[in-house]
Amino acid sequence: MRGWLLTVARNLAIDWLRSAASRHESVGAEDWDLTLPDHAEAVAASVEAVALLRKLSTEHRAVLLHTYLGGRTAQETARLLGVPVGTVKSRRHYALTVLRANRLRPAP
Repeated sequence: MRGWLLTVARNLAIDWLRSAASRHESVGAEDWDLTLPDHAEAVAASVEAVALLRKLSTEHRAVLLHTYLGGRTAQETARLLGVPVGTVKSRRHYALTVLRANRLRPAP
């Protein structure tokens, strides 16, 4: 996915440069607005995050989704899932351990 996004960005940049050249416009480094957010990186990170979450069991994934995405405490998550608070903390710990161990490395 990352390679495809970078290829699309490259092709858009080349098209922009060629169209400026065909209009006999001067294109310099100051013409590039490098302050724009990099959506390609965000998309690639999202794809990687989903792939990593799929490696978790349903129980571990549910705990992470409730605590991190849902913003719930361990006590709230335990009540929602019907498990002890210690189980929520344990599942969260092991889920994060699995995610760290399987974290995808960025392409060189």
